[in-house]
Amino acid sequence: MKSIQISDEVHQLLTKISNGTQNFDDVIYKLLIDSKYVSNEEFSDEEASYYNECIRKIEEGDYSGTSKLDLDTLDDELDRMDDD
Repeated sequence: MKSIQISDEVHQLLTKISNGTQNFDDVIYKLLIDSKYVSNEEFSDEEASYYNECIRKIEEGDYSGTSKLDLDTLDDELDRMDDD
């Protein structure tokens, strides 16, 4: 367990947020997880790298490795894929 110094104002806010049901560690952890400061990635680093490379290529106009999609027949195509 580590100790940190907080102001009276922050202590009051943490007390208010916790409603007496959570300890400050739980409150701070949830705030950090819900914030932009701690990432809760859904992709592995390898997956993120692959997707970022795909996005970069498309943004540069390189559509190699993609398929053209006809939006007029999309529903029919999805139905066909469900039947397979």
